[in-house]
Amino acid sequence: MLRIEWSCGDLTGTELLAPGAKLVVARRMALPEQQLVATERVDGSRYVFLRLPYASDPALVVTATDGQPVVYRGQRANGAIVELTTPSGQSSSPAPKQRFSLTESGSRLELRLPDVTVALTVDIGGPDTGPDSGPRGSGTEQLGVEALQGEDAWIVAAIAVALSPEHGVVSHGDLKHAFAVWRGIEEPSAGTFERNVLRPALESRRIELPGARLNKIVYLVEWCRRTSEFPDRVLADVRRRLDASGAPTE
Repeated sequence: MLRIEWSCGDLTGTELLAPGAKLVVARRMALPEQQLVATERVDGSRYVFLRLPYASDPALVVTATDGQPVVYRGQRANGAIVELTTPSGQSSSPAPKQRFSLTESGSRLELRLPDVTVALTVDIGGPDTGPDSGPRGSGTEQLGVEALQGEDAWIVAAIAVALSPEHGVVSHGDLKHAFAVWRGIEEPSAGTFERNVLRPALESRRIELPGARLNKIVYLVEWCRRTSEFPDRVLADVRRRLDASGAPTE
């Protein structure tokens, strides 16, 4: 079970979420005019609704898994600040549309809007964690490759990091070929790959290149490594699948 202590204005609560259930913070303008916040529980998930036009729908989603939770920041800028703080005091600000995993029990997520702050403190183990469920508050969330399959921007980044040497990056041609093999499609032209795959991968992470003609793969791989976006297990799985398909992995 995933345990989340949450607060929003004067409202507070504690949620125990089974795998697959979610805590969702979202916009709901249909609330009564004087009601800023409302909560609702639906099919084991908790929804925190905000009557704020600049809140995104959804703004934050925390999904319980069999391992550790996955967080999605849907909140656009709109004067909002989203901050993740670990128990050790390290803080970071995930980018809009970024999906990431929580790696430490007791991590705190804050969505700070001009009129209200939503705070979530996440206990990864929860009270029902058994002795065989593994160490609490350690390691990296085992977000599987299947969770990345739906979006080219996520899978191409995982492939780029998996195929890049420790002190370098995979070549444009090898990445383009590996992506085509993974998707089971005809290999695209260099321009099509740049325009339809690499550029969206950068934009979804709000990565800005200082110049238009710079190597996009360098910036993508450096950003993913710096933010630890992909657990080692995921990268190993990507390499195994590519190796099995005959794509170059070195």
